[in-house]
Formats: sequence, structure tokens, C-alpha cells
Amino acid sequence: MSLAVGAALQALKAVVSSPMARAEKSRVAWTRLLRSALATILEFWNPEMTQSELDEVSMLTAISIFLVSANPEVTCVQCLEKKCINRFKIILNSKNPVVLMHCYKLLQSLFPNRAVSTPYIHSLTVLIVERLREVEKEKPSTCTELQAVQEGMKTLETLVSMADEQNRVHLVVLILPILISFLLDENALTSAPNPAKSLHEFALQNLMRIGPQYPSIFQKLMGSSPAMKARLEGAVKGNQESVKAKTAAGQSKCLGKSSPSIQLKTNFSNF
Repeated sequence: MSLAVGAALQALKAVVSSPMARAEKSRVAWTRLLRSALATILEFWNPEMTQSELDEVSMLTAISIFLVSANPEVTCVQCLEKKCINRFKIILNSKNPVVLMHCYKLLQSLFPNRAVSTPYIHSLTVLIVERLREVEKEKPSTCTELQAVQEGMKTLETLVSMADEQNRVHLVVLILPILISFLLDENALTSAPNPAKSLHEFALQNLMRIGPQYPSIFQKLMGSSPAMKARLEGAVKGNQESVKAKTAAGQSKCLGKSSPSIQLKTNFSNF
């Protein structure tokens, strides 16, 4: 993002979060002003017609500034809310990994703002899950594609951290199969590009973190899907063998500083 665009967005944030929006004498007029400004952005920005990556990221950031920083009465107007959600939907279907990555990051800031985020969560979570499920068929081949997938998973984890116990269970049930779908079998791992290998390791690391937190869900999921269980056990075994081979080769000192493999202590044979 250029310095000029960054400065403009900072200025917009200052205006949107101005004390004028809370002062009794100016609140009503300021709210009308901000609604008009947001409506203008939404009217003149059509992401389906935008060719510039910068335009998509900067305009979505501008909308997010209103959603995160403005008084909720500015943005919780049905006509504006519907258009904002539609802009996010369009960007979530983008084929550009840079745009998609920034969209996920913006949602990570928006979702915790409970005063405005509920309709966005309800409308966009399914799309996020669908995009991440697509990764199983087409693994990332560039670092940018990898980063987009990782930010997508962080967005789902943001929802998990916000959810009550019942909804958290449903989200974990969605997340675990997605992570397992990122795993590569031994043959595919050997020939896969580095971003796909990194995604494989990212998935293993997160499975090792999430699994022990939700053991009953994990056990039930593994019991209901022999294919997922076999895929996970194969990945765990392959990683352990890789660690042993590298240790035997006398590279343990180097691995201690920066190891691409994950030291696994959990035994999945009981799941």
C-alpha cells in the first residue's frame, strides 16, 4: 500500500472515530455525515469491475474502518449493512491471494466487534469455510497463496475464541476436517512445492494444538471417518520418521534452531 493511500486511510480513521460522533450537540449530524460518506464509498466502488489489487484492498479497508471504528448506529442501517456484506462476499470469491489475505485480516478485526459483527459472521462464515475446503483440491504453490490460507484459518479461530461452548463445538467440528485436508501423504509430500509442504506442517502443528483442547470431539471425528484417521496417522508417522532421519544424520543442532518438522508427542492411535 502506498504512503498516500495509507495516510488517507489514517485520516479517515481519525474522522470516523472523532469525539464529534459522541458529543451530544454534534452526534446526530455527525452520524448522518458518516453514513453519507460510507454510502458514497459503497456506491462508487464496484469490486466486480475493479482491476487494481490496490483499489480492492484499500476500499475494503476503508469500509472496515467504518465498521470497526464508527459508532454502531452509523453502520447498523440495513441498506448499508447489506451492501457492506455484499462487498465482503465478492472479495471472498477473489482469485487474487493478496486480496483474499487482506480480506481475512480485516475480518479478524471486524468479527470481535460484537456490536456490528453478528450479521457479517452469519453471512460470511460459510463462504470462508468453502474457500478453505477448496484448498484440498488445489494446494498453494506460492508463499502468498499459503499466507492467504493461513489467514483464513486464523479467521475461523477468531470465531472459535468468541463463541459460546455450544457454537464453539460446531466450529471445531468444521475446522478439524479442513486442517486434515491440508495434510499430504508421504508420496505427495516428497514432490510437493515448498508452500504445500509448509501448509502440511502448519496443519499438523494446529492439529496438535487443537486436538488436546477438544479430545472428545477429536475422538468422535476420528471414529466417524477412517479415511481422516488414516490420513492423520500417516502424516504423524511420516513426520516422526523425518525427525529421526535428520537426527541420525547429525543435524539435530541445526534443527534445534530452525526445524521445518514438528516434534509430535501425541499418539493418535487411541482416537
